[in-house]
Amino acid sequence: MPENMGSFIPKCAESYFSPDEISYCIQTVTHRIENGETGKTFHHKEEIEECIVHDFSHSKLKKTLLSLKPYNYQPYTLYRIVSHPEKNYMITVFYNDITSATHTNVALPDIDLHVDEMLASEKGFDFTVSVSGDSTTLQIRSINSSKFTVINNVIETFQKHLLFPSYTELWYLKSKNKKIKSLYILNCVINKAMPLAETESMHNDFERYLHRYIKPMSVFDIVGPSMVGPSSSHTAGANKIGQIARSIMLALAEDKKLSIASVDIKLLGSFRDTGPGHRTPAAIGGGLWGLGTDHPDMLLHGDPSFLKQKGIDFGSQQLTFGGYQRGSAEEDQKYKNENNNNIAEIIFHTNEGNFIITGFSIGGGNVEVRYLNQRLSTPLNGKDEFFISDGRIISPSEARKCEHAVRIQPIYLSKPKPKGHYSLPFNSFEELLTYLEESGKQITDIIYETEYNLQGSSKADIMSQTAEYWSIMKKAVKKGIMSNELSLLKLTGKDANKLHRYSKKNLLFDNLFGRAVIYAVAVNEVNAKSGVIVACPTAGSCGILPGVLKAYDEVSKPTRERLLESILVSGFLGMILFNDVTTAGADYGCQAEVGVGAAMAAAALTYLEHGNMEQVVQAFTLAVKNSLGLICDPVAGLVEVPCVKRNGVFASVAISASMMSLAGVRSFVSPDEVVLTMKEVGDKLHRDFKETAGGGLAKTRDGKAVDRAFESEVKRFFGNS
Repeated sequence: MPENMGSFIPKCAESYFSPDEISYCIQTVTHRIENGETGKTFHHKEEIEECIVHDFSHSKLKKTLLSLKPYNYQPYTLYRIVSHPEKNYMITVFYNDITSATHTNVALPDIDLHVDEMLASEKGFDFTVSVSGDSTTLQIRSINSSKFTVINNVIETFQKHLLFPSYTELWYLKSKNKKIKSLYILNCVINKAMPLAETESMHNDFERYLHRYIKPMSVFDIVGPSMVGPSSSHTAGANKIGQIARSIMLALAEDKKLSIASVDIKLLGSFRDTGPGHRTPAAIGGGLWGLGTDHPDMLLHGDPSFLKQKGIDFGSQQLTFGGYQRGSAEEDQKYKNENNNNIAEIIFHTNEGNFIITGFSIGGGNVEVRYLNQRLSTPLNGKDEFFISDGRIISPSEARKCEHAVRIQPIYLSKPKPKGHYSLPFNSFEELLTYLEESGKQITDIIYETEYNLQGSSKADIMSQTAEYWSIMKKAVKKGIMSNELSLLKLTGKDANKLHRYSKKNLLFDNLFGRAVIYAVAVNEVNAKSGVIVACPTAGSCGILPGVLKAYDEVSKPTRERLLESILVSGFLGMILFNDVTTAGADYGCQAEVGVGAAMAAAALTYLEHGNMEQVVQAFTLAVKNSLGLICDPVAGLVEVPCVKRNGVFASVAISASMMSLAGVRSFVSPDEVVLTMKEVGDKLHRDFKETAGGGLAKTRDGKAVDRAFESEVKRFFGNS
């Protein structure tokens, strides 16, 4: 071993490198220094390994690691990095077949052991640290993150902490377990004894920024559905839970030859606390009748007096309705690990006992049914195909092996999907920008590809659906500004008309800002009166995107195609955020409803003004950043106060954010960090500020007066319980 090895490669790494590797590295670095050739990259490739030497540069290291492709048929891939900031170099040695590199002294990780340990972890992340003398050793493990995400965030975390390990091993392991799409292990040595505060800070950063793979969703899960108001999560989502429960029980009754006598509905969490104000019980009842989110009679069919008289038409059976029940706070604890507060239990009484279906509304009208008496391995969202056999819910592949499996009817009309499992080539806003730059694609290309792979939809299908939603949005604007009808408790209903008349007399306000505010209020007033709107991303925030776009359409007259594309772009960015922060006020507060609505509108407006994608994402980010901490505190659980006026105010936030971005203003905190901050803030918000009517404006004297006025409506659904 060369004498200068100790000053060249850290002691912990010496035994891992072959003499040839050491010789090549020393010669290369010495040559660079002696000949003043810093800045150059030296690349040496053998059959099973590569060695790359370049300046001490985080950006060059990232580029190097991303360029080295794992061997498809090998479960072990290893990257080893030696760094020396004082001598200005980094050495990367890459093995695409480490099992054949007999000259190394590397112990292969036990894949099965690591997989079992990581699956046992709820977070899918593990961080361990040990300090010995003047050295600190770290190990980070993460499952189901992409290579780009891991490399980008590992390097950026070290960079932000102003240090880099002298020696690093990055393992990429392939598992046969279908739940593990990827497993990365990072072992590194830092040449200093790191204090506890610094290691804790690094732990938090690694855990926070090692995102999982995005679960791709349709744009129309964020812009949509068309629905009868007043709430996407509490009305549309509740209705979908009822529809899915109906589909499950019809299939189960056929499978097990059940006779169903009656059904009860129990509301828990935010559904219990604010359900009557959002028409939640009636929406579930309408769903059990099989009526969709925008059916004009959906709420009527869920009214307790209607159900008491008519029961529920359930295919060949007629069910008696047992009533709406108010679950206790203690019962909420059954679902404390579900990270969701919008919960409904639908209890079917049959000749073979009770079947309890539990659904969760996760924001924007999106739902998951996660229990049929016990936890399901895969939740039902009403889109994907499932079957029942012998009382058990199974996948299509399992159903093909069963002779008499019964199909659970999805609640959406769907086309055959080109791919069974579709993954996006990026997992965050910053990765999206990088991907667009490197691929040369437009954002609309990605949207059309995603919709095709998820829904089998052509571009014409997608544009047709968008045009239909845009038509509903415009009709809601017109209806809202022309109406003087008041809402149920007369809290709102005339404000858009007042604003419209005022702006026509005061031309200072008859502009993009003024019209957007008016139209946003108009749409949300229609929603508050249970009119038909489009959730974007939620019903509580349904006025902002239509308000801004309708105002812009009048002022700037863009092409129809460009305007429809702007809606798609807004929904696509909302989908990326949704993977970290659901758009339910009951989960993350109004920052996740009105805040995200403003962000989507800001992105759409920036796209319409031909901003580049960085500007579009920055506009989205600036709007999110300036809505952090916004609480969800509807008076009496109604979406009238403060939602209606809040839509108007945040329409102006959307325009401001777009103007800043187009002018070149940037958020100092990066887009992905802003979104994760929104998640952190939402997690820490007290439950009183998450759509429970337990605090904020709901508990003012005026708010409590509305509570008392609304008591008779609550009793209609729950009686005196």
